[in-house]
Amino acid sequence: MNLFFWKKNNVIDTFANELANELFSTIQPSVAKTFFENSFDKKQMKKTEKKMEKEIQIIIKKVNQFKAVNSLGVYGKARLHLSFKERLEELGYDSSIINELNEIIMLRTP
Repeated sequence: MNLFFWKKNNVIDTFANELANELFSTIQPSVAKTFFENSFDKKQMKKTEKKMEKEIQIIIKKVNQFKAVNSLGVYGKARLHLSFKERLEELGYDSSIINELNEIIMLRTP
């Protein structure tokens, strides 16, 4: 049974999983944790900060494009963020980092 807001769940879940996998392939959980805790030395921090910002910008761009093409409503947007969050947990990211990443993405993608 497909109701109007559940018809794209598989597409949304697949996209969210691909985003999380892409993030994992470029930024490992340990690097993200040290970045958000600011525990690098200055030289490493600058390099990691650029890498994190670049990857976050790529994710935000892809999420905006996906939302525009698929015209997600409130339930679709919630499903996207929840699936993204769950996949990051599976990949080993710390829950505080997941929440910060998800918050950044939600705030920058209306």
